[in-house]
Amino acid sequence: MAYEAAAEMTADEIDETLSAMARAATDLLQECEAAQQRMEEWNDLSEAEIRDRAGQPGLPYRPERVLLSLRLQLATDSAKMYRVAAREFVSWWADAAMAAWKSSVLGTPIVRARVGGAAPGTLMTKEELALLPAVDEHTRQLVELSVFLGVPDAMGETPVLPDDEPEARRQRLWGDFWIEHRIPALPEPQELDLLLAHAPEHAAECLRITAAAVIQAALAGQRISEMEDNDGPWKSAEMAEYDCLSEQLSSVTTRLADFAQAITVSLPEVRAAHSDRGDDFG
Repeated sequence: MAYEAAAEMTADEIDETLSAMARAATDLLQECEAAQQRMEEWNDLSEAEIRDRAGQPGLPYRPERVLLSLRLQLATDSAKMYRVAAREFVSWWADAAMAAWKSSVLGTPIVRARVGGAAPGTLMTKEELALLPAVDEHTRQLVELSVFLGVPDAMGETPVLPDDEPEARRQRLWGDFWIEHRIPALPEPQELDLLLAHAPEHAAECLRITAAAVIQAALAGQRISEMEDNDGPWKSAEMAEYDCLSEQLSSVTTRLADFAQAITVSLPEVRAAHSDRGDDFG
């Protein structure tokens, strides 16, 4: 297992893996949308029942009413779980795509364990974990402080530890990005410029636009938190801003999927553009 995890992936293997992730993510996002729709349908029925309840005599705990309440709760729980699962899966795809992108630009190999590093619902051996990037020092200090104080981190998640759990691996790989925004770490502006330096123009434009859209949605969440900390009365402009920001924030997962898809589709061209260059970040 350790030997396979350490094996370098060929360009064809990388492309096939990312394409398979794209197909699976599409299916999961469709299921997520269906779960959300079911929840909204049951919520509409529940609200209608509440409106009609005053004109209907009988016990307040009629079985059909209780069943409706249960169905709404089940649908709500399902929709929430699907949203979490979709975010984790798409984040894994985006991370693997970005790792393959950087590998292509730098001309450095990428091993199977790195591509699978953030895979949700999986465990990794010590040998496989050793092939992942080291824990970011700032993240380690943040987690150690949380553990010392006996409190969870800012997102209320399990404290970051360099073990085989998917959540721990996500925090190990992405640090503050995941802790604060629940998305994988995206390239900084300077790094993005270097990654796009010799990409075909149409591919570079798509990659830059989709990356910017993810950042915009993530920053919307940060702005929402700032607004919610304001206890004063909101003006109409602030209410409109909040609604707009909420819409942006709710689209983080789909925007991240668009970015991952842009990399997946563009990668063969990007790889070809760099095959004879030997560009480096130095």
